[in-house]
Amino acid sequence: KYLSHSKWEPVNKILKDAFKEYSSKQYSNCITKAITSIQAFLQITVNGKIGKLNISKLITIGQNSNLIPKDTFTKKIFDNMESIFSIYRQDKGIAHPPKEEATEKDARLILNLVMIFMQHCIQD
Repeated sequence: KYLSHSKWEPVNKILKDAFKEYSSKQYSNCITKAITSIQAFLQITVNGKIGKLNISKLITIGQNSNLIPKDTFTKKIFDNMESIFSIYRQDKGIAHPPKEEATEKDARLILNLVMIFMQHCIQD
């Protein structure tokens, strides 16, 4: 429901792919796609379309522009989540040669964080 607006179609497509990868036990692919969906979500939120900039820069711009929450609690959560996303994408995703294979638990954690992140950001 949170992502039902047509502007979120690219995000929904990526998230759907992430869940397919999870169902197929392709956990490293799932992690990469789930985190990519966050980046797409933030790009649309900040720029109105898929484009450039990394997650941390997009969070900063989004908060400074009042497009996503920026209270102290949220800032701490976003800092920690962005760090977790970076670590998992680097170490267990397929964006780079993975240092180790992702597990079902790893993929589930990232999917849950992604959903919480998006639900918290959508303010309408």
